[in-house]
Amino acid sequence: MVITNINRGTASSPWGLTVTPSGSTVYLTNSGNGTVSVIDTANNTVLRTITVGSGPKGVAIDSSANSGSNNVSVIDTVSNTVVGNPIQVGKSPSGIAVVQ
Repeated sequence: MVITNINRGTASSPWGLTVTPSGSTVYLTNSGNGTVSVIDTANNTVLRTITVGSGPKGVAIDSSANSGSNNVSVIDTVSNTVVGNPIQVGKSPSGIAVVQ
């Protein structure tokens, strides 16, 4: 059952998502245009669209795997911006996990 649709503007090809532990924010990778949508779950609106590498697929809190760029972008969840330079990894990363 679809509860609501969220307008993500020009973002295309949604792929992976993660939810913050509080449940207040969703991070959704947009594989088609190299971005991550930051969505406020209280009102189902996009707070920000973050540019990352090409073809982001996997996402976990604080990072995003960019399949087309062969790297991982680290996202600060307070400022919702990319931190530092992408981390180079193997070919076509499509999943990611954060181990604490």
